Amino acid sequence: MERKSPSKRDPRDYGYPTPDMESLTAKAGEVTKRLTELYGELPFSSKDPMSMLVEILLSHRTYDAQTDAAYENLLKHFGSWEAVRDAPAAEVQEAIANVNFPEVKAPRIQAVLRQITQERGNLNLDFLCDLPIDESMHWLNRFEGVGPKTTACVLLFSCQRAVLPVDTHVARTSIRLGLIGKKVSADAAHKLLQALLPQDARSIYNFHKALLRHGQRICVFERPRCNKCVLTDICEYYQSQLK
Repeated sequence: MERKSPSKRDPRDYGYPTPDMESLTAKAGEVTKRLTELYGELPFSSKDPMSMLVEILLSHRTYDAQTDAAYENLLKHFGSWEAVRDAPAAEVQEAIANVNFPEVKAPRIQAVLRQITQERGNLNLDFLCDLPIDESMHWLNRFEGVGPKTTACVLLFSCQRAVLPVDTHVARTSIRLGLIGKKVSADAAHKLLQALLPQDARSIYNFHKALLRHGQRICVFERPRCNKCVLTDICEYYQSQLK
C-alpha cells in the first residue's frame, strides 16, 4: 500500500507571504492611510499606565462597553486601586460581574496589584514610560495574565511607546489582507507586523486602531462584509476567494 508523503510546511504560512518587504511595507502604509481616513484618527489615552493595565486585564475576551462599565464601577465602588487591592475578592468580583470570567479576573487583578506594591512600594507605573522599551516589556510580562498584547497596550496607549498590540481583530484582518501568513500566531504577529510600520508611536497607534475597528465592523470573523470594504483591491482574501 502506497503511503502518502507528509505535506510540507510552507514557511510563508508562518511568516510573511512574500519576501518582497518593500511591497508589504507599502501595503501596510496604504491600509493605515485608507482606514484612518475612513474611521478617523483617535487621540492617545489619558489613563496612566497603572489604570491602563487594570483596564486591559478587564478587557480580555470582553466587549469594549462591558470593559468600560466594569472599569468605572471599580473606581466608583472602591475609589482607588489601593482599595481594590485590599478589598475582599468577592466584592471585587461582584463589581466586575458584567465582564467575562469575573471569577478569574478579580483575583488576578488583585494579585498583580499586590505584587506591584510589594516590589515598588506603591501602585504607580509611570516609571515604565522612561525605561528602554525592552526593559519595560520584560518588567510587565512577568505578571500572571500579562502577555505581549497587554504589555504593548499599556506601553503604546499610556506611554506612547512604539510597541504594536495585536489582538484577534488586528491579527485576522492582517492575515486576510496578506500582510502576514495565514498560520501566524498572535504572539508572532506582534514583531512581524511592527516591522512593516514606521517606528513611531503615532503610526503604530493608527495602524492598531484602524485594523481593530475594521475587524470589529467589516472584516468580522464570520461572513466578512467585503461589499462594504475599502480595501478589496489590495486584499488577498478578496482577490483569491471572492473576486
